[in-house]
Amino acid sequence: MGDQMRELVTQESLQAMLENPDQQYVAHVIGRALVALLKRQTDSEQATNTTNVHNNIGFTGADGRSGSLTAKSYLKRNSLQDWQIERWVRKGKNGYSRLTKYAKQLNET
Repeated sequence: MGDQMRELVTQESLQAMLENPDQQYVAHVIGRALVALLKRQTDSEQATNTTNVHNNIGFTGADGRSGSLTAKSYLKRNSLQDWQIERWVRKGKNGYSRLTKYAKQLNET
């Protein structure tokens, strides 16, 4: 990015991106984020679509399989299906989408 300072991703800014009415845009935000997280997984985790090293890097155990498979699907098709998008934008009890818990890691990629 040259000498420009990179804007930090926050839980709030990521949530705002996920609430964009343009579903194609949202699919690309999710896809790019999941690919970045997949690259942070260990080689064995990437090969098995799991999270078995609990190092707070990459996907949590609960998201290991779906995150890995969705990232690989995005890499192959450059798009996501509606059900894949829904999994990552659905809001939890805290009012934030599942993907937003990874905001800090997305700044480290």
